[in-house]
Amino acid sequence: MLVSLNRLLRKFKLSKTNSISIIETNWSEQSDNILRIRDKVFIQEQAVPRHIEVDGKDSECIHFLIFIESIPIGTARIKMDGKIERVSILKNHRKKGLGYQLMKFIINNAKEKGLERIYLHSQMDSIEFYKSLKFTKRGETFQEANIDHVLMVLENE
Repeated sequence: MLVSLNRLLRKFKLSKTNSISIIETNWSEQSDNILRIRDKVFIQEQAVPRHIEVDGKDSECIHFLIFIESIPIGTARIKMDGKIERVSILKNHRKKGLGYQLMKFIINNAKEKGLERIYLHSQMDSIEFYKSLKFTKRGETFQEANIDHVLMVLENE
């Protein structure tokens, strides 16, 4: 079930004057914005080592950015095998429905491109968020970048 933008605005107290936009992009066009967000979220907040975060695979992925007005506040990427990675929203913009909007955009984009399997590795504190998007947990907990994760797969709708 898609949630209307107005309902999200009311629920999360975003101003209707805030213009929210999401774009599909690539690494060469937006690497500065993407890295700025991922550096703050993964390297600074979560202490992920830079050599793990910057893995050399960005040029092979489709990237997404979410903006409020013209300011980038979140990003994610998807590999051509359908794996969504590096989902990140700046701290002061979380819990406002923006990550949900970003993920719905990515899922719709992946389906339009004909990707049959959409999956991700969720950190433990994000499991319920991904469940709200119809992902289901598969398998046991494992470590990535010294953080517990679990495989989650999008169920066919």
